[in-house]
Amino acid sequence: MLYDKRSATFYRNKVSLSTVNGRVECDFELPSDSPTPYERYVLSNEYEFRASTLQYDAVNDEFYFHITTKKYDSDEDGESSEVSADTEHQTVLGIDLGVNSLAVSSTGRFWQGDDYDHWTREFEKRRGEMQQRGTQAAHNVLLRLGKREEAWRKQYIHTVANELVKEAVEHDCNVIVFEDLTDIRERLPHAKWHHVWAFQRLFEYVSYKAPERGVSVEQVEPNHTSQRCSRTDCGFTHEDNRHGEHFECQKCGYQVNADYNAAKNIGRRYAQERIHKLRSSPTSGSGDAPVDVRVNGGTLNGGSHQPIAGD
Repeated sequence: MLYDKRSATFYRNKVSLSTVNGRVECDFELPSDSPTPYERYVLSNEYEFRASTLQYDAVNDEFYFHITTKKYDSDEDGESSEVSADTEHQTVLGIDLGVNSLAVSSTGRFWQGDDYDHWTREFEKRRGEMQQRGTQAAHNVLLRLGKREEAWRKQYIHTVANELVKEAVEHDCNVIVFEDLTDIRERLPHAKWHHVWAFQRLFEYVSYKAPERGVSVEQVEPNHTSQRCSRTDCGFTHEDNRHGEHFECQKCGYQVNADYNAAKNIGRRYAQERIHKLRSSPTSGSGDAPVDVRVNGGTLNGGSHQPIAGD
């Protein structure tokens, strides 16, 4: 059975698979020697996940995964090509979406979800009261309440979207990068329906507001962005790195807010994928350029740290 990056999500000691009965998580065994090929190729940001094949061994009653990857800095013929030196760099704003914080940017700005959750509960409470009455008058109130709630939700997300675009413009960002929202209900099991609605609307609103300010909007795969250390000289990925809202790298000891760490990784992933595309087609006239990832206190270009003027 074939699995692509949307139907199989790999973690350090397990894999989440999409099946006809929903997602299932399977633990697996790795060799004791480290780094294992799995760590070097699948969990590494230097390699792109391509596809995998799940194979069943009937004799031993065991399952095996065969995973193919490709190094980001190589072209289709396996030969590296240089990035054009005269292309203009882009600055990227990475955005992580979550339950406790509605959105967190790689510049370190947080859009908390407390107010959004509070008024959502108030509307739900009011609807419950009207539904219990069961009268025509209560039904009319429910209709008006539904319209008020819909208008309030849209206005709230519009405000966040405007502030997010403004954050990108103020930091001279050319690109805003979100995580791919596919399967977000499964990645965030504690998220309620109104959280998922907010994530989708925020991406939608930013997608048409940002280009008006000269900023493009992109998405990247979210795999391991919350488990990977965002320090440029580390990058260690492990599920034990994150504990709720707190991130602590088990290798280098780096401690930071987990959502902020994920936002930087989202920006970094776009940068690496962009550089890979440029190296594969260095003479392309599409306007592609190498990418700097704007973070709090500096910029990231995928391999080094450059301080921001004035910091």
